[in-house]
Amino acid sequence: MLKYFTCFFLLAIIQLNSCKSTAQSSLQESNDTVMELILNENYSGFEQEEYLLIKNQKELNAFYGKINRSRKPGLTPPSIDFNTEMILIWCGDSTASNYADLELNEKAGYLQIHKLKTTASKEENGFIVSPFSMYKLPLSTKSLKIQK
Repeated sequence: MLKYFTCFFLLAIIQLNSCKSTAQSSLQESNDTVMELILNENYSGFEQEEYLLIKNQKELNAFYGKINRSRKPGLTPPSIDFNTEMILIWCGDSTASNYADLELNEKAGYLQIHKLKTTASKEENGFIVSPFSMYKLPLSTKSLKIQK
């Protein structure tokens, strides 16, 4: 009987110990706007670095039309509710070998994009890429400023 009680007691302790409480984190105490990375790919078709802010389905379809010219089958556009969200796209030039690490800050009258420095690999390869990254963020009427 003592053996069963001890096993039950240990099982109860383990079960109660595994239930952890969650604490609310305050990651967004600053003026940072939440960006969700949707897609990273290696070919955008753009020859120079560009930032695109897409606020409707027609612009998104036009962008996907450009990047899908040389893909069979092509990428399918994500389903976005453009009433509450918009898309920010960074397109790297042909010398970019890594994806961009972007930080978005919301200022008084504009959204500020800061491209963080990445540690580029020293390894050279013969591949020609023009990477792009696509981010989803809340809809805003503010203008976009790029900080280099």
